[in-house]
Amino acid sequence: DARPLVGLPTWVFHGARDQVVPVEESDAMVDALRAHGADVRYTVYPDAGHDSWTLAYAEDELYTWMFAHERTADG
Repeated sequence: DARPLVGLPTWVFHGARDQVVPVEESDAMVDALRAHGADVRYTVYPDAGHDSWTLAYAEDELYTWMFAHERTADG
């Protein structure tokens, strides 16, 4: 159920060659979040496997995006 995550800024990263968790799992969650009105960023690395975080952490834009958000008192 994606509804509890709708208000949480979300950027999903996935490797298209992931043999542990199929990219379709992230596709489905991103679709569900967007169906509930969430603003979700989604990056699929075509040549990455399960360790897509290595590429994600190398993205300077990730840190700019992350630090542009702050937690509010209600969540």
